[in-house]
Amino acid sequence: MRCCRQERALLQLLLVAALLLAACQKPVNHGGKTPLVEVEGEFLYKEDVTKVIPYGLSSADSVAFARDYMRKWAEDMIFFKKAERNVSDKGRIARMVEEYKRTLILNDYEQRLLQEQMSSALPEADLLAYYNGNKEFFMLEEPVIKGIFLKIPLTAPDLKEMKVHYKDNSAKARELLEKYAFRNAVIYEYFYDQWMPVSELEGKLIVNLAELSKNFESNRNIEASDDEYCYLLHVEDYILKGEVKPYDLARYEIMDLLSNTRKVDFMHDVKTDLYNQSLEMDKIKYYEDKTK
Repeated sequence: MRCCRQERALLQLLLVAALLLAACQKPVNHGGKTPLVEVEGEFLYKEDVTKVIPYGLSSADSVAFARDYMRKWAEDMIFFKKAERNVSDKGRIARMVEEYKRTLILNDYEQRLLQEQMSSALPEADLLAYYNGNKEFFMLEEPVIKGIFLKIPLTAPDLKEMKVHYKDNSAKARELLEKYAFRNAVIYEYFYDQWMPVSELEGKLIVNLAELSKNFESNRNIEASDDEYCYLLHVEDYILKGEVKPYDLARYEIMDLLSNTRKVDFMHDVKTDLYNQSLEMDKIKYYEDKTK
């Protein structure tokens, strides 16, 4: 449907463009495309304009968009042609283009090599070994906790009972909490099995959890309420700011670090081997500096 709409939208422009281009003295092979605008031998085609017209525009809006796009293209192309004629150092521009082309080719080839060679995952033993040998580099910038958090309306039934069960880590208590939370809680987060930064709970809890973390040793159960809700947080385990980050939090950092190191080492080996092979095959020649 989009193509049909755009075809109709561009019909008027095509008719005008066809009349203008008919005056060209030298025939041009457009490769099956339909030209809309020409500027000093450069063409903008209907197929290119159709691709950029936003989906859902009316026929009138599509025509307006196409006209603006064609005008902008023509202005840019005219300015480019003028700049091309007046550039002072074409050799410098050519060198820049060649350098950019070389960079694109190198990057593309390097990415393909890395994709082919770096597909295997890093061994877990390597990640753990790096963590154990470099713990001083993985320090927490905020406390992390394990536990359970609930936000419950004050009008919910059996709230007093839940204030007892949320402190209990037994399987029976968890089952009761899950069933209760499904029916009544606004928020229920169970994270006994993973570390959670306290900042992720700050917006959900009406107390300053970072400040309260200083007293986790003596108070693992935090209760608060406002006019509508009761907030219950049980801290089963915690690690304070400035202490060593647990492995499961540091693991992804280590994975990125070792992967990047692995890539750098791999590309260094590839280039070194290629260089040595080229030397043996006399593909590299060093010329003596005869000015000395």
